[in-house]
Amino acid sequence: MRETPVDTADRLDEVVAAARSAGRVALDTEFLRERTYRARLCLVQIATKDEVFVIDALAKIDLGRLASLVADESVEIVVHAGRQDFDLLFEDFNVVPRRVFDVQVAAGFAGYGASLSLGRLVEEVVGQKLEKGETYTDWCRRPLTSAQLHYAANDVQWLLQAADILLNKLRSLGREQWVAEELGGLEDARTYGTNPDEAWRKVSGRGTLSAKQTAVLQAVTKWREETAARRNIPRSWVVKDPTLVEIGRRAPKSLDTLKAIRGLNAREAERSGARLLEAVAEGLEGPPIPTPRQPPKEILVRTRMLLGLADAIVRARCERAGIATEVVTTRGEIEILIADVLANGARSGGHRLLTGWRRELVGDAVVALTEGRVGIRVIDTPPFVEEVVL
Repeated sequence: MRETPVDTADRLDEVVAAARSAGRVALDTEFLRERTYRARLCLVQIATKDEVFVIDALAKIDLGRLASLVADESVEIVVHAGRQDFDLLFEDFNVVPRRVFDVQVAAGFAGYGASLSLGRLVEEVVGQKLEKGETYTDWCRRPLTSAQLHYAANDVQWLLQAADILLNKLRSLGREQWVAEELGGLEDARTYGTNPDEAWRKVSGRGTLSAKQTAVLQAVTKWREETAARRNIPRSWVVKDPTLVEIGRRAPKSLDTLKAIRGLNAREAERSGARLLEAVAEGLEGPPIPTPRQPPKEILVRTRMLLGLADAIVRARCERAGIATEVVTTRGEIEILIADVLANGARSGGHRLLTGWRRELVGDAVVALTEGRVGIRVIDTPPFVEEVVL
């Protein structure tokens, strides 16, 4: 397949026209984010059936026309693990994809396993081995070498063929709609961007805080998010998560108390101490953020006893269906559902396992086990356990 570098407005117009004419393209991006808050877009690769275009995002051309393809319902965008690519395009151009087919997600439903790297997926699905050698290259350095251009083109040139093979298999298994449902999240604007008021939910270790301490954490995390964005540096370069949690726990009211918290850089404390203390005060004055209510001890004990059995049922059903368990659920989700059913007799309650195809595949079975309507027994053939109606 021919590789075409693109670094002028006229050539970019040709790419956009070719993509719209084809109605279906593969897309990938190369970017750098190690030292910045916002990723720096370096390359965009677009593949039609016959040609691969490697577009220089650092050239003085308007990429908005290219980004608009992503939001064009008449063009299907085929990607591999495309969330980061779409996040970057949303951040830079405020576009949300409208027709997406992610081959990594599809592979999980087609029996190839979850989270396959692009190289493994292309090798297993298409039978082609990708050349690797530029994984850690600096994509923002110019001029690009022929090896870099070839590597970048490789990332998209097999995606359309892989998508065709996977789609045919999904149709034969009756799972095309399941994948479409799963990919719907990539076509939702709420998937992208960061809301500083909600950033605290991604801070690791927050589960040990009280409701009032969590309110403080929310305020100081919002300050960190806005500060990192303004300086365009990684969040952890401002304040690391464990330190944020400790600030939330102690709620310091003086600069000396703030400086005594382990992990807070002395220079950052001098530079931002006053504003950080204001954020702490805002958190203390605001309403507490309720923490998840802990089930009674008896429920917790019963949940732990049932969790292993439920996990076995889920894995057995996934193996029979040829779907990677990681695509379907997590052990934590199963545990939450069991506890809710034991405590409240829940049937929906917003559980992901009780919606759409997941309910049909495993959700109802977990509820039936929890309610004592089914058990499991060991058998001699894969998947080595099966459900027994009680």
